[in-house]
Amino acid sequence: MKKTRVQLTFLILLTVTLNALAQEITFFNADGFFSIGTQSNRTASITLFDIDEDGDLDALVANGRHWAEQNYVYYNDGKGGFKVAQPIGKFLDASYAMKSADFNNDGFMDIAVANDNIPNKIYFGSSDQSFGNEKTFGSISPSRNLEIADIDNDGDFDLILSNRKAKNEICLNDGQGNFENTITFGNESDQTIQTKVVDINKDSHLDLITAERQTKNKIYLNDGKQNFIKIIAFGNTADETRSIDIGDVDKDGFLDIATGNLGSKNSIYFGDTNLAFNRIFDFKTERNTSSIKISDLNQDGYLDIIEGNSEQRNYVHLGQKNGEFKEMGLRDDLKDDTYNIEIGDLNGDDLPDIVESNSGTWNLFYRTQKK
Repeated sequence: MKKTRVQLTFLILLTVTLNALAQEITFFNADGFFSIGTQSNRTASITLFDIDEDGDLDALVANGRHWAEQNYVYYNDGKGGFKVAQPIGKFLDASYAMKSADFNNDGFMDIAVANDNIPNKIYFGSSDQSFGNEKTFGSISPSRNLEIADIDNDGDFDLILSNRKAKNEICLNDGQGNFENTITFGNESDQTIQTKVVDINKDSHLDLITAERQTKNKIYLNDGKQNFIKIIAFGNTADETRSIDIGDVDKDGFLDIATGNLGSKNSIYFGDTNLAFNRIFDFKTERNTSSIKISDLNQDGYLDIIEGNSEQRNYVHLGQKNGEFKEMGLRDDLKDDTYNIEIGDLNGDDLPDIVESNSGTWNLFYRTQKK
């Protein structure tokens, strides 16, 4: 009997310890020392790509929004430091998003930039990383976001533009970095802020999911021929959704959609076999969320939600086994205007880190650390 009690006590302690280890996590900013530059630009987004192909994630910083500012690439030193930067483009642009891929299949990473009512640009990479060769793509529109995916399944990277109060665009690559063939989706009256590309119905064709202002969000189903005629609306018309992200939050085999809303509660719409998305989890507090991301920050097998908020504290919601979330705030002394959140392992410790794109102040990042 005594042996049984000892074994039982050991198992209880082991379970408590493992659960504690799964939850005990911090997000270290070193009191602002961890920043990507010290400029106070109107940064709309930062995205992470290995631009110089040295095995670590570099930072593409899109600045300006409605105003002309300089875009940059900040190079990672391999330890999560960003002490070398390079301007992208010889002109200042009003930019919202920068993404990278080898668009012309020459072995070098290229950079695509989505701009507000000025031409969108691709800067082609080379052996000296000068990015001097450029060309335009898409229409001159109020572009708010940019995604990269092989929509037509022909082996090259296409570009998907989210346009506010204009039709959204899929710019098809001819394999050599030319994007003259364009498919549109949505209406001119739509205010699309972001588009996610994912096979939501498991038919092996990439679909489009949009975050919309002043109307319901939409799922555009791909029929395999790049026709997006079937549309599924979800969410509330009253919500001003600025951001979405996709993941199987409840681990049931169906993809779920997290929405970041400005001035209302953020939500998770759970997927099912019918694509109804009528089972909804609402977070407790209304916030001005401009960006939302899904990631398993503490590597416990449960997906977490990261909020980037406008002039409010930013938060992490750690996923729990019971389907609830444990809320953790990032720096409580800051209420920056965070336009975008990006997640990636900056320092090579296999834990995803958090990058804030802040308008009018420093862009900060947080190293994820287990206690």
